[in-house]
Amino acid sequence: MRRDPAAAARCIAAWLAAWAVVAPAPAADPVVATADATFTAAAADLTRRAEATGNAELTALIRGWHLPAELDRQHALALPARLETPVAVDSEAETAIWEDFVAARRDRAAALFGAARAGAAGPGTTGATQPPSRDCSATISLLYRVLRDDPDHETARKAAGWVRRGDRWVSPQAARRLDKGEEYDPAYGWLPRGRLGRYRAGERHERGRWMTAAEDEARMLPVDRGRRFETDHWEILSTAPLEDTAGLAARLEETRQAWQQVFGGFGIDPRELAGRMQGRGHAGAHEPFAAVFCRDREQYVAELLKLEPTIGRTNGIYWAPTATAWFYNEPAGAAVPGAEAADGPGGIEAFTVHHEATHQLFAETRPEFRRTARSAGERCGFWAIEAAACYMETIRPMPWGWTVGGRDAGRVPAARERLLEDGFYVPLADLGAMGRAEFQADGRLRSIYSQLGGLADFFMNAGRGRYREAFVKYLGSLYAGSADADTLARLCGRTYGELDQEYRRHISQ
Repeated sequence: MRRDPAAAARCIAAWLAAWAVVAPAPAADPVVATADATFTAAAADLTRRAEATGNAELTALIRGWHLPAELDRQHALALPARLETPVAVDSEAETAIWEDFVAARRDRAAALFGAARAGAAGPGTTGATQPPSRDCSATISLLYRVLRDDPDHETARKAAGWVRRGDRWVSPQAARRLDKGEEYDPAYGWLPRGRLGRYRAGERHERGRWMTAAEDEARMLPVDRGRRFETDHWEILSTAPLEDTAGLAARLEETRQAWQQVFGGFGIDPRELAGRMQGRGHAGAHEPFAAVFCRDREQYVAELLKLEPTIGRTNGIYWAPTATAWFYNEPAGAAVPGAEAADGPGGIEAFTVHHEATHQLFAETRPEFRRTARSAGERCGFWAIEAAACYMETIRPMPWGWTVGGRDAGRVPAARERLLEDGFYVPLADLGAMGRAEFQADGRLRSIYSQLGGLADFFMNAGRGRYREAFVKYLGSLYAGSADADTLARLCGRTYGELDQEYRRHISQ
């Protein structure tokens, strides 16, 4: 369908106008605080009751339900597709405790959702004419807390982008596949009806014929004849082993789950979110993102050298002209200084996947930004696009999901070392004035990338997120093509010199 550029520009302008300049510091929401206090008291009683039954698993579940405070990093929550009673709950007394625990969670979820809806709707009596009073990112964070407590909260599920199929909540993309009779297994991705059983029995289907798994793995394929591995949100063309491709697929989906919460305000128009919170509108299915997974570095370089002469210096790349993320399946060489050294699929580091997938999510999630995304940061501010991707390198798994950020994570320790021991720091005014070409040609690039990790953590987490919404809005203006060299300072309500000083204090702690 042919798009109207003028209409797209008006949509972008309305999205940007709906944001407020960041407040000096985020204030605690009294409704949320009261709901948390009420739940804490109920959980303490339930823990005592669970201990009395001798059920250690139920006791640990209730005691461990509390999330740590988000003091210096962000939380991203993994949500179940439905609420399920633990297998360990089987006696009448245990069932009563579990049901009371679920009720206490639902009571808190209802209170949190009320706070989120009130903030999203704005100061007026309806959400249709007022700009949001709570920032989008905070609203989405509250939505995920609602759904952790009450996975079946229908309005919150729909507002956050899920649809129901049977007794489960799934993405619109998964719903579309289920409606066609397709089947899913994390080891094989989405498969047409009737193939999953044969895959589990050791067969593989490719281009019209069946073969054994051993025959399939023995093939040395060119990229254009690679195997397809399809997830809810990615279509991967792979010449790497199936097991490693499944690992990459899991990392990509993990990145999206965390990104939706960490940069939640970027992914949806504030007025659309306000409408969904009132039960109006719903998320539609997004066309899959494209990724290529080469069997080794040699194939990766050979495929991309004709497009990017410096490809040999990269461990992965999001190639914007074709909207494709590229990776390869062998050890990626020297680790990023200070980066989390979690094992990834095959030999690919997790932070590489998180970094490049983040670029892809920013560039392709919002339809009205896709036309301008390729030129994001060309004139100025390119550093922030890279800083956001560096920030997502810090994803760390937790029992309840992930943490993102922190002064001990990713490149931040290296940023502190560069600043405090080497005296290296590029002022924000200088960084903000750099476009992509000037930034990438800078001879200090390796040290600058370390600094970007520190700057990202500063803008996302300093002062408990004081500048978080301003930074997300700045990214939106970069992808919309409307930013200038001073945009970030205006959004923060600070001069760049003042922000430089605040950064120094943050990174020195």
